[in-house]
Amino acid sequence: MLALGFKRCKSDAGVYYYHDKKTKALVIAIVYVDDVCFMDTKDFLLLNELKQKFMARWECHDLGETTEFLGMHISRDHKNQKIFIDQCKYLKKVLVHFNVATNPTHTPLPSEFSFKPNKKQCDPIFCQK
Repeated sequence: MLALGFKRCKSDAGVYYYHDKKTKALVIAIVYVDDVCFMDTKDFLLLNELKQKFMARWECHDLGETTEFLGMHISRDHKNQKIFIDQCKYLKKVLVHFNVATNPTHTPLPSEFSFKPNKKQCDPIFCQK
């Protein structure tokens, strides 16, 4: 990644970034074992150029727009320029694994119980615990 001009993020060894000084574009690459996700802020041509250089160096395929990465489901609202990330599929898998997906369990609370908001000021001593 460094040979391609990326710099390594100091806070996370699996995150690299490429900043183009001319266009002020930023390309971010998240690397985890043999999975890589590329993202850009404004320069799609630069993103594709960097991906092509990456693929020329390592044997891999461009799978297009990311819809899943490391167990996270990724969806987009292109019109409003928003990205949504969830782990619902992973959660369902965990619930099935521990046999709680279809087996409701009893709680100590009555079924008609509903929580009421606390309108009192929080006791600072209680909050520190």
